Amino acid sequence: MAERAHFGGKREWLARALLFSGAASLLSQLPDRDSLLVLNYHRIGNANDDLFDPGIFSATGEDFEQQISFLKRSASLVTLEEALRFVSGAVKETRRRCRVLITFDDGYKDNYEVAYPILRSHGVQGVFFLVTSMVGACAVPWWDRIAWLMKTAQRRRFTLNLSAELGAPAELLVDIERNGLHKSLQSVLRAYKLPGNSDPDRFMRELTEAAESEAIPAAERRFMSWDEARAMIRGGMAIGSHTQSHAVLSRLAPEQQVEELSGSRAILKEKLGIEVEALAYPVGHRGSFSAETQRIAQGAGYCGAFSHYGGTNLRGTISAFDIKRTKVVQQSMSRFRVQTAVCKTMGKFWP
Repeated sequence: MAERAHFGGKREWLARALLFSGAASLLSQLPDRDSLLVLNYHRIGNANDDLFDPGIFSATGEDFEQQISFLKRSASLVTLEEALRFVSGAVKETRRRCRVLITFDDGYKDNYEVAYPILRSHGVQGVFFLVTSMVGACAVPWWDRIAWLMKTAQRRRFTLNLSAELGAPAELLVDIERNGLHKSLQSVLRAYKLPGNSDPDRFMRELTEAAESEAIPAAERRFMSWDEARAMIRGGMAIGSHTQSHAVLSRLAPEQQVEELSGSRAILKEKLGIEVEALAYPVGHRGSFSAETQRIAQGAGYCGAFSHYGGTNLRGTISAFDIKRTKVVQQSMSRFRVQTAVCKTMGKFWP
């Protein structure tokens, strides 16, 4: 991954200091923690080439190629089946090692066009969690819709009135002029994802009106097709469920959660001819799923479910229906190397 000027911030500088001081190399010589690191990607490509949410791009194709090549040399890449066996305690090997599983959420078309050929060329399995209603679609999902509305906002300072059940604050002041587009966009996305947002359509309408944004344009196909998903399975990839509609499950009644989880698993079996074993919770933050959600997932036939709030999984401490994942966030290769070295020996993907 080429070093870029925009790879700044304290974490990047700390990672480079650890790398060039030799500390990261020293760490890599120490014994591994017996653990599972699950890396979570979304889109692979150039964020500048897309009209919508730049924050959903995890890496360019070149970056991803270098990350996978590095992980093959320095870590123990595993399949979904191997990861679930480790989580369940079925793995009895005595050798301690840091296992790494590669996962993708949402099923964007670039997962098939860019990420899949790279993984296949290295003989590495990726796990692709699909939203069944989006497969083969031109849909612009809510996070991309919000990004478009923020990018085209005619008003650079406005207030969103949040429902009382969303929690404090009752209002969200958005000041693009002062805080910049990225920070402002993140604040609106966080508000949308709060479990108390029981009326997401109202939220979107209020954002459109308050920001005085442009109409969302028609888009070309953005998500992989069923034929492409079948080709990926034949090429050694694994497919999981990301529900039917990408709804935040904790907002739904139990019967609606059953439909999202059981329904998506049934559709994936019908379309792909496989028994899907794994689920990734939409959003994946602690408040986006509940203990009841986990029970429903188990009852629907899943063997494991993945969250998305960071962390790694140490042997003997893992919940099968809250397998922790760490987001890949366009970090430099220096930082990626240091994070991997730290994780292998300390069990934390840091800094």
